[in-house]
Amino acid sequence: MIVRSSLEEMLDSLQRKEESKKPADLPPALPARPASRARLPKRPGLAMFGVSPEVGDSRKQDVVSNGSFGRKNVLETPSYGESPYTMAAVHEHRLAENGGANLATPSPPPSLASGWDNSIDYYIKKQLRVWCRVQNGFWELGKIQSAFGGKASVILLDGTVMTVSTRDLFPTNTEILDGVNNLVELGYLNEPSVLCNIQYRYQRDVIYTMVGPVLLAINPFKDVSVAGNDVIMAYKEKILESPHAYKIADAAYTHMMRDGVNQSIIISGESGAGKSVTAKLVMEYLIEAGKSEMSVKISQTCCILEAFGNAKTSRNKNSSRFGKLVDIHYNSEWIICGAYIHTLLLEKSRISHLCRSERSYHIFYQMCAGAPSDMRDKLNLRMASEYKFLNQSGCLKIHDVDDAQNFKKLMEAMDALQISHEDQERVFKLVASILWLGNISFEVIDHENHVQVVTDEASRSAARLMGCNVKDLMMTLSTNKNQQQAIDVRDALVKFVYTSVFSWIVETINKSLKGESGSRCISILDIYGFESFQKNSFDQLLINYANERLQQHFVRHIFKLEQEEYESEGIEWKKVEFVDNQGCLDLFEKKNMGILSILDEASNTSEATDLTFFNKIKQHLILGFDDEKGSFKVNHYAGEVKYESTGFLEKNRDTLHSDTLQFLSSSCNNFLKTDFDNQTLGTKFKYQLFKMFQMLEKSNPHFIRCIRPNAKQLQGTFDKETVLQQLRCSGILEIIKISKSRYPTRMSHQEFANRFGCLLLSKKSYCQDVLSTSVAVLQQFRVLPEAYQLGYTKIYFRQEQFLVLEKLRKQVMENKVEKGVSGIGISCDFRELMAGVLTLQSFIRGENSRRKWNVVIKKPREKSVNENLNEIVYIQSVCRGWLARKYFSHVCSWKMSTKGMLQDNLPIMPSDVIELQKMIIKGDMSLSQKEQENEALRDQIKQFETRWSEHEIKMKSVEEAWQKQIASLQKSLVAAKKSLGDSGGDGVGVGGISSGTQTLVEYNGGGGGGGGVVDHLSKELDQKTHDFDDNAKAIIGQQQQQMPYLKQMEEFKKVKDRFEIWKKEYKNRLKETRAKLVKGVNGEGGGTKQSWWGKLSKRY
Repeated sequence: MIVRSSLEEMLDSLQRKEESKKPADLPPALPARPASRARLPKRPGLAMFGVSPEVGDSRKQDVVSNGSFGRKNVLETPSYGESPYTMAAVHEHRLAENGGANLATPSPPPSLASGWDNSIDYYIKKQLRVWCRVQNGFWELGKIQSAFGGKASVILLDGTVMTVSTRDLFPTNTEILDGVNNLVELGYLNEPSVLCNIQYRYQRDVIYTMVGPVLLAINPFKDVSVAGNDVIMAYKEKILESPHAYKIADAAYTHMMRDGVNQSIIISGESGAGKSVTAKLVMEYLIEAGKSEMSVKISQTCCILEAFGNAKTSRNKNSSRFGKLVDIHYNSEWIICGAYIHTLLLEKSRISHLCRSERSYHIFYQMCAGAPSDMRDKLNLRMASEYKFLNQSGCLKIHDVDDAQNFKKLMEAMDALQISHEDQERVFKLVASILWLGNISFEVIDHENHVQVVTDEASRSAARLMGCNVKDLMMTLSTNKNQQQAIDVRDALVKFVYTSVFSWIVETINKSLKGESGSRCISILDIYGFESFQKNSFDQLLINYANERLQQHFVRHIFKLEQEEYESEGIEWKKVEFVDNQGCLDLFEKKNMGILSILDEASNTSEATDLTFFNKIKQHLILGFDDEKGSFKVNHYAGEVKYESTGFLEKNRDTLHSDTLQFLSSSCNNFLKTDFDNQTLGTKFKYQLFKMFQMLEKSNPHFIRCIRPNAKQLQGTFDKETVLQQLRCSGILEIIKISKSRYPTRMSHQEFANRFGCLLLSKKSYCQDVLSTSVAVLQQFRVLPEAYQLGYTKIYFRQEQFLVLEKLRKQVMENKVEKGVSGIGISCDFRELMAGVLTLQSFIRGENSRRKWNVVIKKPREKSVNENLNEIVYIQSVCRGWLARKYFSHVCSWKMSTKGMLQDNLPIMPSDVIELQKMIIKGDMSLSQKEQENEALRDQIKQFETRWSEHEIKMKSVEEAWQKQIASLQKSLVAAKKSLGDSGGDGVGVGGISSGTQTLVEYNGGGGGGGGVVDHLSKELDQKTHDFDDNAKAIIGQQQQQMPYLKQMEEFKKVKDRFEIWKKEYKNRLKETRAKLVKGVNGEGGGTKQSWWGKLSKRY
């Protein structure tokens, strides 16, 4: 729950109080805050020239209607047409309350003040340059020589002297501002300054310029080396900050990661302005930013879509003849996980009819030029010049374009998208069949009452490639009407086949790009540009209508929504004029009386013709008409276009002949789908267009405006008239004006407090409400009042100030991360130390417990297992008895307390009986469970007794083995004594065997104490025998005292090891003693001859 501050509550109460006193239609009172100084001061130089400081009069003159309907000034009434936006009705109502789309009343031109002559004198004295409007409507640089009575004499740079009105003079910017990256940085805002800056950059191959939040891209018609992985990394790492398509893509990617909101990049402009190349650059950056396995597939889609959807026109050698919206999906780690492509109205007429110097779709020429020999044989391909659909325009090749190489790239792209070779072969067969269908000839028989197909190579090849019978194809194309109608049937079939192939390709690409569901996406919109030819048909009408809707989306987000938000939030703001094209959209979308509605109504009537459609438009709409040609004029946002109504109804119906439908249904080709609906082409197009813009409305938009520098596609040529007309249509001056004073960054108070609250030095401020926290942050860093404004629910920032706060936040977070890393290291060391302490404590507790247990087990009386069980049962019985007595006493006390209440012999409630039964059942179950547990314990006791008996047997066997070993040692010692005694007796010749030991002792006693050593060994053997017997008895005693088995085995191993070590040492000592004794006997003889007893002693 968001805590409201006392300041907010006070503002709400004051607002309610003021609303109760004011009429309902007045706006709410603004919150109390310091006066904003956000707007830049007016420049005195403009006032003395008699023009507005932001926008010149030439813009207002341009919007005046010239007799044809369409464009309108912002002062006109609100619209009543349809809209793809869900809140259209509310939006239009708000506009109506504010006086239509006009959000500001234009200020009157300043009057000639008394100081005008002094200003002119100043400019004359300082010889400052000015822009002068010449007779052809353009501007030239010059200097004022003299001025009088609203007229000024100006000398141009070429020496020409002109007398012009002071209203046709504009101030120039200083040379230091030539070629600025952003037009907002210009000191004087007027058309000649803007145009001069763009031309200055274009002549130096700098084709990108920022206009506030909008990127302006001028087509150079050449490679200017502004792309590549190195450039991408430079923008990704923020090394480069100059205007570029990569920078817009980086901004969209960054905002998506920062805000978690879908983004869209909308690319618009006239045909030939370079929209397709710009879209590929944007996609290239986004693919590199979120690089994954899916990136390669997405990058290859451009090659396929351009081959099947782009063509050469009189204005553009690679014009997109369909609209597309590419959605790139990213997962939670901001890595590409999939994509989807939405398409919009492929131009069909280009397949069968071409104007001079134009080409059909690239795939036809690429396949004819680059198909391998085996494919050419299968498809019976010829050169492009041999097909009528291709050679009718007289243009078969494009300069600097290699169709054969592009076909190889197309095959590689299809392989990358995992389109099988069988499907590729089927696609190319249908494409080749279209070329052969174009070569089909017709002949008239029965006195022009019947037209049939000529049986030749074209008809046979087309039927074979389509997978049908030649007779069926000929029967479908033959007709009982004239030859032109037969050609129309053929052309309708051709258009249907190609659109089916194109739809299948888009569907297959989407299946290949489908991945995991992404959390966010970035959409790239690239549609055909605005077109105006000498002859404009139904296709141009729909294309220009789509561009009108795109222009409205641009106006809506740049001007309408932003200024409405400022007004609703109580932001101090000087409203900006702008040109609204809603009137032209109403001309198309108005219910019942719009062009599309009238066209659909006529198309659904079988008796209607192009002439009746033209007359109905003439009757209901105020347009410019030409009765002879059946044409009407529409004044679009980009200029006036003249449309010829011939063929409108046929193209809008978009139907196939019944014989053609039957032929397609019987065809075995799955690509040719025949599921038609009753909607007209205009209705479908409008539905797709609305759906596309509804998707865009759910994202944060970024705009790129592409400009065509000249109409002849020449490199390095900057046509001022062409560029200026596009700048006026795009509303560049209005964009600069609103960008100078706008607040591009906005956040709610809650979001701002959550994001920047970490910057506060005092934690008390952060604990307060969100508004107080926001104000505390601003006050702590002394943010100037002109750098931000506080609204009712949001806080608005200038771009520069927000970047400063972001930089500070980044520094604070990096310090916190460093402290956090060191803190993690200290925490890990502390945990390791604590684990060691706990381990040591556990060992100490274990040792203490073992010592206590050793004391306990030494008690004289030991209890058996059965006695322990009996004691446990006795304790349990005592506890149960105590619980029963306690319960009984509780029942008795309850009866005594309720004795008076039970006098009426209340009946026993069934619920009590049920509860008692449940308790009884529960008690029985617990009793049976306890019995099972006791039985399991008895089984465990039996197992333990069996194991103890086995251990006793093992210990007895070990004891017997030890006793045997000790006995053998004793025997060995006795034998050694006897042998030593016998040897000594024989040597001295005194006594027998019984006295040998004594004699040996006496002898050795005189020589060094050898007898004492033998006695010592004998005593040690007796002592160790006694000790090991005691150890064995102690181990057996521990077994009876129920010492743990592992402990007994450990004690047994210790005793055994000691015994083995002593045994080994004792044997060694016996050998050493024996050797010393033998050596002493031999040494006493004194002679070199060895005695017989010496020889005998060696045996031992």
